[in-house]
Amino acid sequence: MSPRSHRSPRPSLFLIALALLSFPACSKSEEPRQGAPPPPPPTTKSAACTAGGGTIADPSSAPFFPQSFGERLSGFCLDPNGGDKTFGEGALPLERMCDLFDGECEVYKGYGVRRVVEARYVDGGGTPATIDVHLSKFGTTEGAYAMFTRRVVGDGDPADDSTPHPIEGGGAAALGLGNAYLWRGLYLAELTYNNEAAAEAAIKAAGEKLLPPLIKEMGARIPGDAALPAAAAALPKDGLLPLGVRFITKDLLGVDDVGAGAFGYYKAGAKRWRVASVMRADADQAKDVLSTLSKRPGAAREKYLGDGAVRVMLKDGESAPVEWVFARAGKQVLGVGDEPRVLRAGQTADEHAKVTLTKDEKIDRLRKILPGG
Repeated sequence: MSPRSHRSPRPSLFLIALALLSFPACSKSEEPRQGAPPPPPPTTKSAACTAGGGTIADPSSAPFFPQSFGERLSGFCLDPNGGDKTFGEGALPLERMCDLFDGECEVYKGYGVRRVVEARYVDGGGTPATIDVHLSKFGTTEGAYAMFTRRVVGDGDPADDSTPHPIEGGGAAALGLGNAYLWRGLYLAELTYNNEAAAEAAIKAAGEKLLPPLIKEMGARIPGDAALPAAAAALPKDGLLPLGVRFITKDLLGVDDVGAGAFGYYKAGAKRWRVASVMRADADQAKDVLSTLSKRPGAAREKYLGDGAVRVMLKDGESAPVEWVFARAGKQVLGVGDEPRVLRAGQTADEHAKVTLTKDEKIDRLRKILPGG
């Protein structure tokens, strides 16, 4: 009898199923395990500010711009992609700066602008916020300061709550809603905080936090005298509204041949007035200023006041004529006049008296502020 051939035992279906159940499923559609998502990659801005930020290509103005400010990771830095431009002496044609100033190019030229640098700071925290800077250099200190006062006060009223308020920096500095201004010597810096993703309240808060420290540092870096032009420095401080000064480089108070000078805005209670200040190289030139004023229609000489005085009615734009009293002391001419913003048509005598100074009060104030008075 031949021996039977050997065969391996056939496994049962139960054992096969049990073996399959012991292995984990490996379907391609399996969901990944839940957990904390990986951190997002750093943005270009954040990485750039961590590395220090960009630089200003113009060598003469580069020292005036801090490369970065604020905390290392959440502060601002010069745009690492560059983009800064310089117009004027030794750079792009000055005429090409006109695209920067929204139709006011001729105003800057009228004040004697010589160079303009455009630069930008970006947010190290990676937000779309930027700070745009326009740094203008003028031919004279008077031209630079006049443009500063035009920017801060302009044709507005410094008593209005919307007027920029003073901050520390340079010779004079002001902070508005998302913008700031700095004057020192021949230079005017204009800074604007931009963030299209932010509401007005957020822009105001960010501007108040970010712009003052940058203004302060730039004000320390920019060279030049921080003292006001002589005519502006001569304005009395008592009653002067914060930043309430306009400097005019030609025809102060709109009177031909008076020349450059400053006027200040004053307030005490309900009373409002202005003080005008003209400084000349010598007494003869100051006499010419007073002579020009005395030739205005209706002008009358006043006695026993300084080295000569005159009462005259002047207009401010479209307003009705207001009363001024001017007096000379050496090479300086000072005047005290009504504030046209508090005057209106149909005002009674009592209403007028509540908001203005009488002629005798103007003369009394002049005596107090005239040198040697």
